[in-house]
Amino acid sequence: MVARRVLVVSYYTPPLGLSGVMRVTKLVKFLPDFGWRPLILTVKPAAYYYYDPALLSDLRGSKVFRTESFDPARLLNRLRPVRSRLNPMLSRSLGRGPRLLNYLLFPDSKAGWFPFASVAGRHIIDRERPAAIFATGPPFTALLVGVRLKAHGHLPLVADFRDPWPTGFVLPPQPQRTLLRRVRGYIVRHADAILAVNYGTARELGPKAEVLDNGFDPDEFDVEPARLDGFSIVHVGNLWQNQQELLAVCQAIRDVPDAQLYLAGRVDRETRRRLGQEKQVRLLGTVAHDQACRLMKGANVLLYIGKPGQPVGIKLYEYLGARRPILVFGPDTTEAAAIVEQCEAGVACAGQESLGQALMKLRSEATRFTSANRDRYDRRVQAGKLAALMERLVTSGT
Repeated sequence: MVARRVLVVSYYTPPLGLSGVMRVTKLVKFLPDFGWRPLILTVKPAAYYYYDPALLSDLRGSKVFRTESFDPARLLNRLRPVRSRLNPMLSRSLGRGPRLLNYLLFPDSKAGWFPFASVAGRHIIDRERPAAIFATGPPFTALLVGVRLKAHGHLPLVADFRDPWPTGFVLPPQPQRTLLRRVRGYIVRHADAILAVNYGTARELGPKAEVLDNGFDPDEFDVEPARLDGFSIVHVGNLWQNQQELLAVCQAIRDVPDAQLYLAGRVDRETRRRLGQEKQVRLLGTVAHDQACRLMKGANVLLYIGKPGQPVGIKLYEYLGARRPILVFGPDTTEAAAIVEQCEAGVACAGQESLGQALMKLRSEATRFTSANRDRYDRRVQAGKLAALMERLVTSGT
């Protein structure tokens, strides 16, 4: 059978690292197994604070097309030689420029990619003849590119929301929110299918949205576990606005003398200062994804801390793949706790007073939380579901 081609519109792809690239990276890795060959439309990698070139291996079954972009972060990167010769105060002011432009540009700070992606996408459609378009956001400029290319190629469009927008971690200015919701409605109306990463996001998007969960790549956990000291509690991923939860965990582990809390990822400056005084905390900073998988496999407990406005973070699914006991703690964790309970993968803790009891339960009953089936969250399964959805859209003539 001749494979169909799908045009994948995604701003974030390897060699950029961190969680924003993982969903699309794993979907395109496994789509060829189900008769779909990805054509990836993305941006040239520049001006980002973390790269993970090892993830490029997941794109081997795809053709990748990279464009320029008037992205503030990219433009600022080109000014680095100039900034180094400026006085410190002016240099810091320039460094805050991209944050300010996040509020001034519309619909988001990547709006400058739209003209480049639109032109390149039209050429790809005319030359490669894809059967469908899959566009994923954030940035939500990518979804508008998807709508534009759907009109050009008269192709079915799957719009994938990794965030409900505009209700993400950092809310846009109040005057923009109504208009942003209208843009979101425009995307939803013009897409032939709407996907969301979890049920909380799907509810924000309306009845047309279907859930295609995030998940884990089982291949990534075929590694040697990291050797960690004591009763190891590991958190993988950036932590913002979670200082109180982290301090509560630190207080709880003081009653467990051999406990060690490992934090892999970035934390804000004030939290780093306060955690630096904790003898049972190890700050590892940002680590490569393969090292993160080794840390997860080597942990006695994997710590998941909820974030406001995020029903389920992507790291929870990778925790499931590591098959280590999971502790869910923090705000907005109802959906995350339900997933962990369904998979018999750990316990959810509602308040600081029960943290110690939860840790002891995970320690004493570890095998109970590592044996249940988690195939629903296998990235291969999810790629198969996406392939079947696109096949239905193509064959129905949508």
